[in-house]
Amino acid sequence: MRIGPIEFITPPLVEGPAVMFYVPLPHFLHQIPFSMEYADGKFGLPVTITVISTWFVILVLTLLFKMGTKKLEMIPGRAQVAAESVYDFLHGIIHQMLGGWTARYFTYLATLFVFILGCNLLMFAPIPWGSFENGVFTIAPAFRAPTADLNTTVGLALLTTATFLGTSIKLNGILGYFKGLLEPMPFMLPINIVGELAKPTNISIRLFGNMFAGMVIMGLIYKAAPMVIPAPLHLYFDIFSGVVQSFVFLMLSMVYIQGSLGDAECPDDK
Repeated sequence: MRIGPIEFITPPLVEGPAVMFYVPLPHFLHQIPFSMEYADGKFGLPVTITVISTWFVILVLTLLFKMGTKKLEMIPGRAQVAAESVYDFLHGIIHQMLGGWTARYFTYLATLFVFILGCNLLMFAPIPWGSFENGVFTIAPAFRAPTADLNTTVGLALLTTATFLGTSIKLNGILGYFKGLLEPMPFMLPINIVGELAKPTNISIRLFGNMFAGMVIMGLIYKAAPMVIPAPLHLYFDIFSGVVQSFVFLMLSMVYIQGSLGDAECPDDK
């Protein structure tokens, strides 16, 4: 939408994450993976808007929790109350699922939930970015939800996969893990392998699909009715869906970890 010399760029539809800039590479690194030519004879590593958005979310979360834990008091201030509320909420949920193993997995699971939630909610408060070219001042969203990029969700899913696979191998040994794939009968091996591969596929595609679909729908609405501010839809797609999908990713990660733990008791409880 354009009003005089000012042009507003609506959220993208099915476009992939745009490359914002390149990190120049010396000549001997031109053949490394992900190296791309961005100018005549110049190679560099592309930095997409997903990467920049991820850095922004990490920075904001770091500052928020730094403020909340900077000066701990018996009579807490607002920032400390907020940080303790988040801790109590997550600790209660994780303890209900993992019991005595909570302390060993709390840091990973809590960080996972807070990070995904921050990424999902990023588009609810769009931060504009302006640029001036050919007499036209363009205002566009500065960031893009990192979880609407499959690269991000696959990376998070692989972290969870490494966690529950490492747990299973640590408790049962490598031979014990592969022996478990033959249970309850050896002919179940192909099905059990598919089941193991389905776990990271499930959580990564689910999160990416929901966030990407929400972004596309909002983009269509902006293009169809640019003069209308669809605030209620932002509440649903950015907040409600973002919170639900963060919670689903956390719950599925805990289910997979709990499945690897089985009936084993935590050594800390003995």
